[in-house]
Formats: sequence, C-alpha cells, structure tokens
Amino acid sequence: MEHEIKYIDDNSILLRKVRGKAEFSDIYCSWNDMIKKGELKPGIKGIINDFHNAELIMNIADVKKLINLFEENAEIFGGKRIAVVVDTYKNIVFPIVGQKFASKMEIRPFSTCDAAYDWVSGLMR
Repeated sequence: MEHEIKYIDDNSILLRKVRGKAEFSDIYCSWNDMIKKGELKPGIKGIINDFHNAELIMNIADVKKLINLFEENAEIFGGKRIAVVVDTYKNIVFPIVGQKFASKMEIRPFSTCDAAYDWVSGLMR
C-alpha cells in the first residue's frame, strides 16, 4: 500500500491518498501512526481519503475496528467530516458501513475528490 498525506485549504483539510493493495492491517496501522505522530493537526475541518486505484482488502468487522479507533480518539476525529473517495462498487460498501456505525464524526462515500472536497469544506451539505 502506498500512502501519502498533504494539507490543503490553508491546512484545514487533510488529503490522504492510498494506492495499491490496501489490507486492513496496513490501513489501521497508517491511521495509528498518523495519530501517534500528530499528523492530524488540530483545527482541521475534515479528511478526504482518496482510494482511487486502491483495492481495499477488508471486511465489515474491520470497518467497525476503524470506527472504534476514530471514536477512541474523539479529541482528534470528533465532529470531523471524513470523506472516502472510491472508484469501484466493491470498495463503496466500506464507507457506507462506516456511515452507519460512526456516531462522533460524519463519514460519506464519494466518487470524485471534487465532490468530497465540496462536502468536507462545507460547500455542500
């Protein structure tokens, strides 16, 4: 799994790009590392996860574990908008399930980064 992060919009939005085979353990560890390194800066409105050209290898139980990680770190993720951009029908199921389980943040699937940006930045409801 290739993983790259950058901040956009005056550091108010984190853009996270993931490419290749993205197994659950890799995804979970990358979030954990970002938390430990303080890469999720205070004051960000939200996070855009771009999974174009990625193959998510996980299951529904794994999605619940990710949501638990986010909610255990509510001081970082609470109240944030988390957009998940996917380009295959197989990958869309994971952000949809995440939407159902998340209670402390908003999660939504998108098919384009532009639409995800509009939602995260507040231009779209």
